[in-house]
Amino acid sequence: TRGKSRQVAIKELLIEALKDAPEELRPVLYYLIQTYTAYDEKTIQEIIRKVQPEESDTMMSQFARDITKTARQEALREGMQQGMQQGMQQGMQQGMQQGMQQGVQQGMQRGRQEGEAGLLLRLLSYRFHPLPDEITQRIHTADPNTIEAWADRILDAKSLDEVFGE
Repeated sequence: TRGKSRQVAIKELLIEALKDAPEELRPVLYYLIQTYTAYDEKTIQEIIRKVQPEESDTMMSQFARDITKTARQEALREGMQQGMQQGMQQGMQQGMQQGMQQGVQQGMQRGRQEGEAGLLLRLLSYRFHPLPDEITQRIHTADPNTIEAWADRILDAKSLDEVFGE
């Protein structure tokens, strides 16, 4: 096809130009061959054999080292990227799970606290009816330990002051 014949023509021009090139320009050979990725290893060997047959083995081993190094770097980069992605995904899952557990615990604690506050209000209303609004407000804003202490005192208390006295 046209693309292949063009590549062959470019390859032939490269070979002819490099054959006539002075020794100082030989590094250009290596650079062009290394960076022009359209050539496979077989084509690169052919170019080197035609231009510098005496250095064919040296240049091919350098080419192989560069290919290996590039492949290693690519694999390392892909591995790091995959590891980071997996780490982020695992972190998000753990964070969501931990957040859900914490939310459930807080919800249960809040529900228990509201239940205890409701029970205390019922008992106080039964014993000391009517309850002042400030007592209701105080019970709803109290922590569970305080509500528990007030609930224990209601059994022996003769007044609201005895229940809520510190």
